[in-house]
Amino acid sequence: MTGRLKRLAAVLLLLLLTPAVRAHIGSLNVFFEGPAGPYPVRVTIVPPGVVPGLALIHVRVFSGKPEKVTVLPVRWNAGTRGAPPPDVAKLVPGETNLYTAQLWLMDSGSYSVFVDVAGPEGHGTAIVPINSLALERLVMPRWKGIAFLAVGVFLFVLFVSIVGTAIRQASLAPGSAPTRANSVRAGIGMGIAGLIALGLVAFGNRWWGLDDKFFLTQRLYHSGSVTPEIHTDASGHQELHVGLAKSGQFDRPPLVPDHEHLMHLFLIRSPGGDAFVHLHPLQTASNGFNTRLPAMPAGDYRLFADLTYESGFSETLTNTLHIAESPVAGPSDAPTDADDSFDLSAPVPPGPVTLPGGFTLTPKFSEKLGVNQETTLRFELNGADGSPALLEPYLGMYGHLIIMRENGDVFTHLHPLGSISMASQKLFAEREHAGYLANQPLELLCAPASRALSFPFAFPKAGRYQIWLQVKLGGQVRTVGYAVMVE
Repeated sequence: MTGRLKRLAAVLLLLLLTPAVRAHIGSLNVFFEGPAGPYPVRVTIVPPGVVPGLALIHVRVFSGKPEKVTVLPVRWNAGTRGAPPPDVAKLVPGETNLYTAQLWLMDSGSYSVFVDVAGPEGHGTAIVPINSLALERLVMPRWKGIAFLAVGVFLFVLFVSIVGTAIRQASLAPGSAPTRANSVRAGIGMGIAGLIALGLVAFGNRWWGLDDKFFLTQRLYHSGSVTPEIHTDASGHQELHVGLAKSGQFDRPPLVPDHEHLMHLFLIRSPGGDAFVHLHPLQTASNGFNTRLPAMPAGDYRLFADLTYESGFSETLTNTLHIAESPVAGPSDAPTDADDSFDLSAPVPPGPVTLPGGFTLTPKFSEKLGVNQETTLRFELNGADGSPALLEPYLGMYGHLIIMRENGDVFTHLHPLGSISMASQKLFAEREHAGYLANQPLELLCAPASRALSFPFAFPKAGRYQIWLQVKLGGQVRTVGYAVMVE
């Protein structure tokens, strides 16, 4: 293979791997757990990965007696008035509260699925944002290509033969034999027919190549890029600049705050995860973000930047960076965001952990975690006297769960209501003037004086994972990391 072909193969491989750089890296399914009016529901959406494509929707109604469940795909700039009629979800055979449906997502961009539940208890709606993206380039199986080639050769030979036969014998009287002149004209005609057929094949091949190139560059999802740079200020403290470059694929709209911040930045030391930092940089005039780093151990870090746009589209940009030993000993005395947090301990096997203030955190999920098995990651929080811990809101929620596969190819940021962006949900609700769907009280999502925090999820790959739970207790953000195995 020549150097040029190797470079082309590398580019194509990179293009085929672009699904790894999107919101919730490596985990395509969308989870929502919350209220649809009087009905508590869990909605799981399996995106198609191609556009247009069929998304698979599962709706589990935890209580009540629903009589009808419908799902409706709504594009961000069309609204419900520009949407097709809703599809009725069907009850899964053998289940009493699980409904399923399939929805066509016809274009790329930001969508939401409006899930309506109706029954004796009343009527309710849940909005579940979803990114509709072309994440893969489907490849024709080898056997099918060979079959099409054989059919094509047969049709080519048949076409040329029909032309030759028509020229040679169409003007002959019945029973007459073709003359030499007839055969010569037939040969010339067959040659011209063959050239025309080959020209059409060449034209079709060029057209297909241009269309494929357009798909790879304009339709297949490419994330924007993020470039981290570390500088040392006059006082010796390290400052991180995160530069953003918009993708040429489509113009991304302005950013909007999600959980009160335009960017949620996670820095995780590799490979042990023994330094976890959650920061909220401030946007600069140069379309970048700046933040001061706390005193962190030197090493290689994985960087994940969560962003949400005005359209409701959300994505996670990623990169790696090396952090050198800070020239200033001890924590930075520079002002940092009140919501910034970090933990400098290695993740531990699941088990009870005692937190400052006498609080006890206990994981309550199975130690045998399976691939693509929908599960609930539950945690119990108790005070020193054994009573339920009184959680305080942190970034608009009572709990945050960050999940990363050890090699970084899976990353997701969960809340008790699932993997969706709350800012996207609010934007869709406001566009429909459905105020009752926006800013749901936290108590509907997770009671502050509950022993348990739960997060819906399904691990997409086998391997070692590191998960960090973040809660606010006694006015302080507490971060605890666990190491789990998924088989």
